[in-house]
Amino acid sequence: MSKGLSESDQKLTVEISAKRYNKGVLESNTISLAREVPYTLFVNDREILSMATLPSSLNELFVGFMVSEGILSSPSEIIECVVDHPNRLARLELDVPESRLEKLERKGMLTSGCAGGLVFSVETQASPTDSEQIRPVLDLSPSTVLNRMRELDTFPGTYSTTRGVHAASVADENKTIRILEDLGRHNAVDKIVGYCVLNQIDTADKLLLTTGRITSEVLTKTARGGFPIVISRSSASAMAVGMARQSRIDVITYVRAGRFNYFPHGSTNMEFNSGEI
Repeated sequence: MSKGLSESDQKLTVEISAKRYNKGVLESNTISLAREVPYTLFVNDREILSMATLPSSLNELFVGFMVSEGILSSPSEIIECVVDHPNRLARLELDVPESRLEKLERKGMLTSGCAGGLVFSVETQASPTDSEQIRPVLDLSPSTVLNRMRELDTFPGTYSTTRGVHAASVADENKTIRILEDLGRHNAVDKIVGYCVLNQIDTADKLLLTTGRITSEVLTKTARGGFPIVISRSSASAMAVGMARQSRIDVITYVRAGRFNYFPHGSTNMEFNSGEI
């Protein structure tokens, strides 16, 4: 829930006067830029951090962040989630063991850039669990991967007007279920993780897609979110692929123009049929 102004009242873009150079001519123009707004997060009355974000889907963002950092494991542990837009505050009340909360320390400001989540997630790298070891193998086709990435790439959201945000999605074999955007790729992934938790979506047979690089932090969020596979139109780091192997998470990168790189680690079965794509 939100306090004061509703989330739908929050502007996601700002129009700013500028100059645009085009084929030898410098012209006056108006450029659409994505808003970057800092929110301070409190968990059980503890001030945790400030996070700069696109002011949309913030309940999903902060719940997903708690899941990604190993603090929250079930939607039943959420007592209350309130976003106060006028004061730029978010408050989470959780029913979790004190030992988990002790992991949280105030880390200052997390920017909306690519380092978001690093201070927490590298300390809680993904590792195999019993549930992951017995996870059923997900059958996939190359056309499924390409179609779901195409749906992410053509999403008519803030990116279509600003070219300045990342997006992530949760999908199944037949359709994209939800796409959410943020300035940072980590935040976009957290929003999808939080969306799945809040809507009680079983992620064991779902795809996680992102427009950003797959780093160790993104791989950790994938594992914490319970996804068997993470797919990107960009690259992956060697550390992320190594962690994915340990966690039996499959990784697909550079999905574009009918091509992709596939790092199978046992969670998916990809059948390649000539002429399918």
